[in-house]
Amino acid sequence: MNWYLKFIFNSSQVRIQLTETESHFPEILSLLIYDGEMPVDPIQDLTHDHADLNRRALELAGLLQQLQRASGSPRDLLEPLIEFRELLFLHFAREEEGLFPFVSSAVPALEPMIHTMASGHDAICGGLARMIHVATIGGDIATVMGVFERFEQTYAEHARSEASLLASVALALTSEQRHELAALVAGL
Repeated sequence: MNWYLKFIFNSSQVRIQLTETESHFPEILSLLIYDGEMPVDPIQDLTHDHADLNRRALELAGLLQQLQRASGSPRDLLEPLIEFRELLFLHFAREEEGLFPFVSSAVPALEPMIHTMASGHDAICGGLARMIHVATIGGDIATVMGVFERFEQTYAEHARSEASLLASVALALTSEQRHELAALVAGL
């Protein structure tokens, strides 16, 4: 049986075939919007964290499309962009200050994936900073749309990398290590 990760981003459906290893953890890889209570497992917690970010990215895409159709001002995006940035910063801090160092120590073989994730964080933050700047100065909506399209592609690639990393971490960590990681990221 083949497993696929499907999500819709800016009206485009993305379908990613999962590897044999990843297919054993479809619940971890799910990037669906999650409305239940947050799990205590740190891997699921980070996955559900990303689900909320995905929902907000989709809302941002919808707002941007509405503004483009209505010839709206990028200033109308400023508040949602700043809110999204703050949530991303928190999520990235949990990963970069908690998950990444812990996994690098516990599972050194995953370090290349961690470096890919950190680079993705930088690219995502750069795109967001550029959109916030254009919105702040009241620039052109087409400029924001161009930056958002690049942001969207980077974000989707990052989501794929994160799903793969979390699946690998889920396979590699013992129950005791998961508890250690949960305590570590809980404080961030």
